[in-house]
Amino acid sequence: MQTCCSCPLLKFEGEVPVLCEEGLALIERLPGPVCPISFVGDGRSGKSYLASKVAGEGTFKEDDSDVAVTEGIDVAVVASHPGHLVVLDCEGGNNALSKSHSIVTVVGALIATALVFVTDGKASEAAVEALAHMLTERSLIKCDGTGSLHAQHLFFVVNQNRLRYGEDGLEKILTADKGDEAADLRSLIGNTYPENRRHFHTIPADVKSDFTEKWEALNDAIRESLTPLKMGKLWMTGAQTVQMLRQMEKLLRKHGKVSLPSLHRGVILDGWLKPTMGQVLSSRMDKLLEEFTEEELATQRVGSVRADCKECDAKAAVGWLDPDVEDFFCEACWKTFSPKVLKCGFCNGFQPWPRGRVETVTKMWHCLDCLMQLGIDCSDNS
Repeated sequence: MQTCCSCPLLKFEGEVPVLCEEGLALIERLPGPVCPISFVGDGRSGKSYLASKVAGEGTFKEDDSDVAVTEGIDVAVVASHPGHLVVLDCEGGNNALSKSHSIVTVVGALIATALVFVTDGKASEAAVEALAHMLTERSLIKCDGTGSLHAQHLFFVVNQNRLRYGEDGLEKILTADKGDEAADLRSLIGNTYPENRRHFHTIPADVKSDFTEKWEALNDAIRESLTPLKMGKLWMTGAQTVQMLRQMEKLLRKHGKVSLPSLHRGVILDGWLKPTMGQVLSSRMDKLLEEFTEEELATQRVGSVRADCKECDAKAAVGWLDPDVEDFFCEACWKTFSPKVLKCGFCNGFQPWPRGRVETVTKMWHCLDCLMQLGIDCSDNS
């Protein structure tokens, strides 16, 4: 994996959380669905090291000192498909020599679709309490039954593990009889993350012979669980994620809590619906779609389209419409006109050939990001 660079995303001025423009710009440039991964947990437990293993070696600053390296949240992005990875390295708690800010957990938990909770050495009762406390802090978030919180996966990771655990280690921890108070904490974790959305992994020291095997198992599990960040049914772009973060900061400063319905109204209306309607009107796609019935639009899919080529006169050739002149050209002519990139018929952006498909109703080539935003299956079923 190519090494990328991390940037600050959230820092503190005194006790006031402040979003950092450098980190926001890094996220904002991502054109399509984003898959945020938050690394949270104990301080000095190796979160930055594991986050760098996902994003690329050396991405996040690491240090073996007794003082926390990460304050607030640092971010790195990895361009990928079907969703771009947004890796969040959050400051740790439970560190006697460094102050921690619980609001970091709220921000990290709200936008992540995969939450990696890291503890050091062993799965202690203190780690269980810290995880439960983290979930309690999420009570600052007023939920409405949708969004990433209800599709989020939890990865409980014992880093630099010193004990033997089975694959069912977390299930044994959650069912252990430790008294009424501990039972409440375990119920909170279990109720927040059903069995199919909670995972347990141990990572030995990197000098151990089974380190690579254990790390690859965790990395594969994280990537298999990743889903794009959603607001309602909308898969969010980088720009919409940034708008969401700005709205969160505003709500936290003003009310001390985050309301998901308020985020939904702001991001969907202002960040997607209004700009999308502007795109539709400016591209005259509304006029184009008047030609199709509701039944046709309901079966939008990608595949092959055949017609007579305007350039070479080939009959019933595979190709698509030019979004500028609405004439049909065969694929061979397209390769002559534009051998490296094509123009998306919806967003008008240019993307490499592999990052797009022909949509059979509009008969135009669209980039994968727009197809996914419009809810169209990107697999070729022709």
